[in-house]
Amino acid sequence: MDKAALRSRLQGIRDGLALGDAGVRLIRSFAETGLAANVVAGYWPIGSEIDSRPLMAALREKGAMVLLPRAQKNAAVMTFHLWGDAAPASRDGMGIPAPSADAEVLRPDLVLVPLLGFDKRGGRIGYGKGFYDRCFAQLRREGSVTAVGLAYAAQEVDEVPREAHDALLDWVITEEGVKARP
Repeated sequence: MDKAALRSRLQGIRDGLALGDAGVRLIRSFAETGLAANVVAGYWPIGSEIDSRPLMAALREKGAMVLLPRAQKNAAVMTFHLWGDAAPASRDGMGIPAPSADAEVLRPDLVLVPLLGFDKRGGRIGYGKGFYDRCFAQLRREGSVTAVGLAYAAQEVDEVPREAHDALLDWVITEEGVKARP
């Protein structure tokens, strides 16, 4: 199956899920990884994405600084801005809620990633814009970063088609636990 067809199928699957407490259940799943981070980049969930906010709040309570991305429509990479616990006051170039452009920019050591589908090897299929692939390429050139995909268990596929530029995730966690690990 090609990526466009797979994206469409997975979007339909995710849109049909009604798992209200799934975001809270991610906290337990994240704890299974044993990961710790000082600076965590999360995401503000849009549409039917699994809700990352309970996990980001739990990480903040453990002392992590939490960032949200700002993407620009024609920019190559995202920047990560310090975020408090209130709803973001602005939107980025893609229309996604984000901290204001003048919020402090930091480099994360762990990035929570939304996705449409994943496989056990850490393959990820997103929306096809390449923001996270470029982001991980840049961050990994600068040093170490851990990529953690957040998804519903039903978003798992046997194999995500990969191209040379597609970045692998280090971990994938779902409401049911750890699904991919290094």
